[in-house]
Amino acid sequence: MAFFLIALITALLLPAMSGTWMKARTKRSLSNLHQIGILIADYQNNNSGRGARRTNGGHWGSTADPYHYYWGAMYEIDKRAFHSPNSWSTSDYEVDGPRSQGHVYTDYGFNAVAAFWEDGVANFEVSSTGMAREISTYVNPSITILAQDHFEATIDGNGDVPCYAFDYNRNALNPDHKDFLPDLVPGNNSETMLVEIFRNQNFSALLWGDGHVSQLPITGVWDPKWYTGLVDAAQEGWERRENGRYTQPPPYNYSKSLTGRF
Repeated sequence: MAFFLIALITALLLPAMSGTWMKARTKRSLSNLHQIGILIADYQNNNSGRGARRTNGGHWGSTADPYHYYWGAMYEIDKRAFHSPNSWSTSDYEVDGPRSQGHVYTDYGFNAVAAFWEDGVANFEVSSTGMAREISTYVNPSITILAQDHFEATIDGNGDVPCYAFDYNRNALNPDHKDFLPDLVPGNNSETMLVEIFRNQNFSALLWGDGHVSQLPITGVWDPKWYTGLVDAAQEGWERRENGRYTQPPPYNYSKSLTGRF
């Protein structure tokens, strides 16, 4: 009888305990991003107001090509700040090793979208060289994303943002979209991307250009201009470059795609 009661109490408490642990991990992720924002600002203050150059990879130094360094390494921030406790997996493109061997410090993606589409907007000044912008020239820093929970280290805008269709299987995970294809099987790219973007109980943690952090839900409204700094030329360049491949109309409601994750 005593064993039965213990088992019953445990079964009742576990869901509540699990939810508490998840919330604590989410707070840790937001705290990490807040600290990263402070250190980015410090880097800018010591580098004539500019951030680090654009990179695309997950290496923390070693003998790797500097272009494939993780963006956190460029800011010389302690890599432990870049582990999100709720992350499951991240891209294995140009990394120091597998997550199973402790390489778990690439859990936040840096917004490099505008570096592809237009000079002088969002986080980079010249798209061809990846030179960082001077922070004082940001048009709308408080509504320009610097970094967020993500599967990839560098967010390019080519099918890797939650306000547009994802690569390989457009709308396979968006049942509310007018072009939804019910017979299309979701592929690894879309599924893993969404799981990691909304890893915090279907919320995504974000760091903005002015240093503040926030969360946005999977059912929320995501504005593509948050990635371009609300500069129309960048938005137009983004859509023109991709010929509508990813730039499809709303709704962008992916709330039904992660059933069973939490």
